[in-house]
Amino acid sequence: MKYSNPKIPEGINSTTENPLKEFFVLATGAFTCIFVLVFLLGAILDWGSKYIPFSYEMAIAKPFVLEFKEEYSGDLTNDNKTELITTAEKVSLYLQRLADEITPLMALEEDVEITLHYINDETVNGMATLGGHIFIFRGLLEKLPSENALVMLLAHEVAHVKLRHPVKSLSKGVLISLMFAIVSGQSNSDVTGILAGTSQLAFLGFSRSQEQDADNEAIKLSHDYYQHTQGANELLNVLLGESKKSNVGAVTLLSTHPEVIERINKVKTLSQANDWRQQGDVKLLPKEVNTLLAQDKVAQELQAVE
Repeated sequence: MKYSNPKIPEGINSTTENPLKEFFVLATGAFTCIFVLVFLLGAILDWGSKYIPFSYEMAIAKPFVLEFKEEYSGDLTNDNKTELITTAEKVSLYLQRLADEITPLMALEEDVEITLHYINDETVNGMATLGGHIFIFRGLLEKLPSENALVMLLAHEVAHVKLRHPVKSLSKGVLISLMFAIVSGQSNSDVTGILAGTSQLAFLGFSRSQEQDADNEAIKLSHDYYQHTQGANELLNVLLGESKKSNVGAVTLLSTHPEVIERINKVKTLSQANDWRQQGDVKLLPKEVNTLLAQDKVAQELQAVE
């Protein structure tokens, strides 16, 4: 038998398909799989967040809360710093007392603790983070027309804690960072870096649905506490005014202008559906608190000049 070397056909190792098209198909498939995986894992994390011990949240949050508060203390002289801390403590105690009055009406789990922090800064913001820590900024307090609006604000932030939104947000952030690191080949340090700064912990973002869920809880609390929902409208109208100014400092409570209007409309819808009064007597913030806020504003302005 005579051996002959057959001729290899032309183009056997090539394709008629455009290589860019093949790349696009493969890339689309890969990203679709990643998206579906992230979505499914996110849903699992949402479901499982209620089983994360609240004590674990508190342990994670403690060092970052201290660091965050220090960021706003400034490089004051000892005398000024002592005066500022005394003022801040008085406002924090007032906020804490008010929160302690409303939380029994919100059906929190027994191990959940709510801790209020007052921040002497002109930022128009209020926010909830891990471990039941809630930060209220002077800039927002100064704009509130009544204690009713403040109760709505506090109830909104407490609702975030009750519904475990901070830990859900953090879990998803870690998940997305992990998936991005796997795809891009980054190191583990990039993933763990999500907890490396106070900005990641303190300014956890909440979804539109989470904000509305917190609103729903707070609107009900406002009615149960005052027998009307006027405070809810007052707070949201303050936020509407700030959203029109495009105030980027109001990170947590503010979103786009249309969304704030939707939240205002939700107050009306819920009130009508439950036959709740939308107007009633309002209680002003205590004069002492307004005086303390004014003192803090002057102290901060003087510090800025120095």
